[in-house]
Amino acid sequence: MKVQKHRLFGTSGIRGVVNADFDPIFAMRIGMALTNVLKKGMLTVARDTRTSGQMLSSAFVAGIIAGGLEVTDLGVLPTPVLAYLTRSLRAASGAMITASHNPPEFNGIKLFDTEGKAYSDALQSQIEHAIGCEELACAGWDLLGEVSSADRSFQYVEMILSRMELEKTWKVAVDFGSGAAYQVGFELLRSLRCRTVSLNAQPDGVFPGRSPEPTPESLSALMMTVRSMGCDIGFAYDGDADRVSFIDGTGQFVDGDVALGAFASYRVRKQRKGCVALPVDTSLAAQEVVEENGGQVIWTKVGDANVAEAVKSNKAIFGGEPCGAWIHPDFHLCPDGVLSSVLLLKALEEEGMTAHRFFSGIKRYPMKRGKIPCQNRVKAEVMRAIALNLPKVLGEKVEITEIDGIRVQVPEGWVLVRPSGTEPAIRVTAEARSDQLAEHLFNTSYNLCLDIARENLN
Repeated sequence: MKVQKHRLFGTSGIRGVVNADFDPIFAMRIGMALTNVLKKGMLTVARDTRTSGQMLSSAFVAGIIAGGLEVTDLGVLPTPVLAYLTRSLRAASGAMITASHNPPEFNGIKLFDTEGKAYSDALQSQIEHAIGCEELACAGWDLLGEVSSADRSFQYVEMILSRMELEKTWKVAVDFGSGAAYQVGFELLRSLRCRTVSLNAQPDGVFPGRSPEPTPESLSALMMTVRSMGCDIGFAYDGDADRVSFIDGTGQFVDGDVALGAFASYRVRKQRKGCVALPVDTSLAAQEVVEENGGQVIWTKVGDANVAEAVKSNKAIFGGEPCGAWIHPDFHLCPDGVLSSVLLLKALEEEGMTAHRFFSGIKRYPMKRGKIPCQNRVKAEVMRAIALNLPKVLGEKVEITEIDGIRVQVPEGWVLVRPSGTEPAIRVTAEARSDQLAEHLFNTSYNLCLDIARENLN
């Protein structure tokens, strides 16, 4: 198994605890490194609602100016809006100051190329190499860059409205989570004539209403609102709104794999063919329903940047992750929670279904997910030991895949163990066609990984 050395970039940008792992000096160095790689052009920058956002954005912009490039500061925006505007404004690159679904003490940066697609591994490596240089080139005092501010969010809203409309007046409950979608998301739904019940619609970087990660545990208020207010559906976004979670009309949380499989199969039915890009931690149920409807699944590494790359290179009609990061290449190449919400409403109209019926057609196989604390510096050693020992403890009749971490397939089930790209942890996922086998696969793998991680603490 090939194991990379620890990198700055994870599966979705660079992240860390503010003023511990990610401070203004580091943010400024990223900005300077970016100018050393790009050499020329204008950059866009935006941020989510975190309390550290302005500080880190200012530091990053200072690095860009020091390197002699121009910056357009777009203010507080969802990540997909920043990505779309990067392309439409023909910027050389875009930068989003965010830690997405992580707790409020975290922050980070996501970088997008001129197409509005997350940086490829090759571009990430160039930035990492530049950051590691002792000396970063700066422009002369008379060649410093300049920064301008602009509110361009209306261009994103107008782009979607020009491409689609809804026939029905939907009643929707939306939990904005005090994150970056509080303004753009509401404006788009209002423009589509949705009757919107809003929760946590005030921007607040400590996320007082709920965790920035929209999970069943954090969305109890949204579930109750959907039921009590008689809403057709509920939407919830993470901190930067590149993810969405769904609550059906009965007030039940929709499992991420179920939602992904339902929408992917809808896209294939609508096109009557096409490939869909999914990461290796996706349920087999999604693969089954896509193939049943005449489509093909392209498996990718976990991470929206990897899914986006696969969507582009394979000309896929859709790509997505079970976490709710869905990519709609007809519009752009960044995961987009707000766009996914309105496209799902359109799908319900075209299928003539309620949300509950739309999602209920997808099988649910027993799946367990967990994570084990593991410092970034020892992830490589831990994964080597896991790759050596995991197939042995799971039996002789196994198939091994190393697209991302190690995936061990057994008859009627599979286990995936991979280093997290967004936090200091090793992730374990197991799925099987029976509860007993899923429990066995998960517990056996989790306990092995836990023992190995503990051995590498010192």
